[in-house]
Amino acid sequence: MKKRKPNRSWLDRLFELKPEDAGPEDKAQEPKLQPALRQIGITGCPICKHEVAVFLTKNSRPFINCSFCSARIFYNGRESMRLLKKKMKVVEDE
Repeated sequence: MKKRKPNRSWLDRLFELKPEDAGPEDKAQEPKLQPALRQIGITGCPICKHEVAVFLTKNSRPFINCSFCSARIFYNGRESMRLLKKKMKVVEDE
C-alpha cells in the first residue's frame, strides 16, 4: 500500500513549512523583539508637567508624545535639543 503525504494547508505552502517541521518539538530560535522607537530618556511634558518618555525618530530627532494631554512635540533645533538634554533623565539601554 502506498503511503500518502499529509495535505498541506495554504498557509503552510505560503510560508513553505513542511508538515514535519511544524510540530511542538521544533527547535527554531524565537525572533528577538525590538521596540519600533528607541527611548532615550524621561522628562516632564512642557504642557501638563506629567512625566513622559523621550523617543528618537527614524532621523535621530528627539520627540515626546504625552498620553495625558495628547501633546506631540518634536525637538528639531540645536538649542531646543540642548535644553531638552539638560532637563532629561537618561534611560540606560538593556
